[in-house]
Amino acid sequence: GLERAEKKIRAKEEEKKAMGGSGLLTEQEIIECRDAVTYGCIKFADLSCTRTNDYVFSFDKMLDDKGKTAVYLLYALTRIRSIARNAGKSRESLLEHAKQSPINLEHEGELRLAKTLLRFSEVIEEVSDTLQPHTLCNFLYEISTSFTYFYDNCYCITKDRETGEIVSIHMDRLLLVEATAQVMEKCFAILGIKTVSRM
Repeated sequence: GLERAEKKIRAKEEEKKAMGGSGLLTEQEIIECRDAVTYGCIKFADLSCTRTNDYVFSFDKMLDDKGKTAVYLLYALTRIRSIARNAGKSRESLLEHAKQSPINLEHEGELRLAKTLLRFSEVIEEVSDTLQPHTLCNFLYEISTSFTYFYDNCYCITKDRETGEIVSIHMDRLLLVEATAQVMEKCFAILGIKTVSRM
């Protein structure tokens, strides 16, 4: 399992390198990513099924980076975390900004994502009452799909097309991105799945 996960990660890194991509993973990050993906994908596959149903163990399916898998969700979290990094904003600066002014949400994508995040305590209560962790796995996937819609329709950072310099940062949206990352990280922690900062 570890070897197959590492092979897949290294193949993705080679693809990035061949396309002249930046932000390649260090050797240490590859090992951390391999461990998180390998153990996370098995744990997530096991927990995402109802405890009364059987499932067929397929490591290839678990390692798929599309659909409701730990790999897809861990990758989504790293993408979400990269938005604030690209904007040059730390987690601390975002939290400080949140204390100083209310968040204004207007776009349908913003509202949809915020409403999804607000269900967190309700989902945790349901998981606690029913002892069915698959509900939390489904919620994680729902957050990811709501975030994808938000990301496709609501720009957080505007860059100059020629220079690539940041022209403006939409702080309310960046705060929503931070909230999304925090809720996802809490969900992964409850499920016992380790996250990584880059993939």
